[in-house]
Amino acid sequence: MLTRCGSWVRRNPALGAVGAVGVAAVWQATIVVVAKALPPLDPGWFPQLGPTVANLAGAAVMLVLLRAWGLLAAGGVTSLGATARWVVLLPLAVLAGLAALPGIEGSTATLVGGVVLMLSVGVSEELSSRALVLEVARPLGRVPAVVLTAVLFGVGHLGNWLFFGSPLGNTLWQVLEAGAFGFCLCGARLYIGSIWPLALVHALSDYLEIYSPGKTPDWLQAVTVVVDLGLGLVLLLRAPEAPAPAPGS
Repeated sequence: MLTRCGSWVRRNPALGAVGAVGVAAVWQATIVVVAKALPPLDPGWFPQLGPTVANLAGAAVMLVLLRAWGLLAAGGVTSLGATARWVVLLPLAVLAGLAALPGIEGSTATLVGGVVLMLSVGVSEELSSRALVLEVARPLGRVPAVVLTAVLFGVGHLGNWLFFGSPLGNTLWQVLEAGAFGFCLCGARLYIGSIWPLALVHALSDYLEIYSPGKTPDWLQAVTVVVDLGLGLVLLLRAPEAPAPAPGS
């Protein structure tokens, strides 16, 4: 049944849009349900165990769908892509480093556990957004698929306000930043051909922002949004065309 559903979605642009929204919702629902259903998992040796488990559950669901729908290779999951092109992600790493100029702080357990948590977040979100959602939306055409994927990725961060108590003002700014970041990562995925370098730079960016003390300066946040949108557009325009799905696939 899952395989037939994936085939229908890949052949029909209208279903592609609906399917992309549905996949994004499934990932978000998995994270929220697992996070809320689990007992508190914050042992001293791994304070972030609970959210790490929730993100790994989301990743597992996305992998099941990617495999059932035959999108593992098309979604950039089964290869490292053009490794020589990984260098295009360097500006994102530099911007992340600027956000961490004050340093990082926390106990050893918090900082080490944070590495594991952010890697789980990076992998889970890239499997969901840049692998599955982007490929499901591809019948819409490359540019509409990328824009829809970026919008869904940004809007998905409203869940931090709806379910996890983040202030609305901060969340709305996060929606904008995440949407621009997601747009850039979509372009990078199409240009490189793999989600794995994206997962690494995604994890690095989140880690340095979260564990650096204080608020990221407004000017740096604005520059980051502009760079994300500009670099994403360049990579999108330079990315090779992917073959269309075969009839009946």
